[in-house]
Amino acid sequence: MSARNFLQAIAERPQVFDGAMGTMLYDSGVFINTCYDELCLTRPALVQDIHRRYVEAGADVIGTNSFGANRVKLAPFGLSGSTEAINRAAAELARGEAGEEVFVAGSVGPCSSGGQLLADEAVAEVQAVFAEQIAALAAGGVDLILLETFSDVRELQTAAAAARASGLPVAASFAVADHAETIMGAPAEAVARALHDDPNVDLVGLNCGTGPAGAFDALQKVLAATTKPVLVAPNAGFPRQVGGRMLYLVSPEYFTEYAKRFIEMGARGVGGCCGTTPAHIRMAAK
Repeated sequence: MSARNFLQAIAERPQVFDGAMGTMLYDSGVFINTCYDELCLTRPALVQDIHRRYVEAGADVIGTNSFGANRVKLAPFGLSGSTEAINRAAAELARGEAGEEVFVAGSVGPCSSGGQLLADEAVAEVQAVFAEQIAALAAGGVDLILLETFSDVRELQTAAAAARASGLPVAASFAVADHAETIMGAPAEAVARALHDDPNVDLVGLNCGTGPAGAFDALQKVLAATTKPVLVAPNAGFPRQVGGRMLYLVSPEYFTEYAKRFIEMGARGVGGCCGTTPAHIRMAAK
């Protein structure tokens, strides 16, 4: 697979992305206070199995288990020094299950916690943090860089600048809450316009923060604000407490009805975020 092939593939037909990695790891019995990214080194067979299940479900693109694998997010676990090893392993595990037919997206999440704005004086340092992670993912063989679940457009564009140096296609995806706004209060269409004008961004994405119905409303505004290919990956609704466990209750059938609508509206990529499973992706892929 090559970078050119991915952009060509998404131009030719909509691509189905995989669903949640964290949800699947949690459902496999991994405690919530574990560093999920480190499992690429400590429990590679578990990560491989989840990738395999998404490939078997019919995903065209699978994401690496590296969402929080930057040295800032790894620091509380004492793992900053393992940044390169974790990301390279994450890429190689996904690549091994994807084979030649499925694309691998290098998953990169924000350095900040939700609700934080990137300060002027921190831009260069944060860009270097992203560059370190992205270089390791590229070395491991990913086909594109997927920046996901960002809420601060400045941090997202800083990550995109770092990603551009990889030479790979860059998908920049942000999270919306209610009313098609980020948790910072930025309207979805304003963020989409900023990403449309950014030469470091090849694809614009919406993911997390809301379920299929909320993503539907935001997607209308994003599609009106950009001519770049658009990806959408909603959560499986909102978690509810059932018998002491937090469960996502959106069914694969309901998820798929919206996936069809997203494609009809003009989205070029559909997938799932928190709470989605291979069952959701299998039905959507059909």
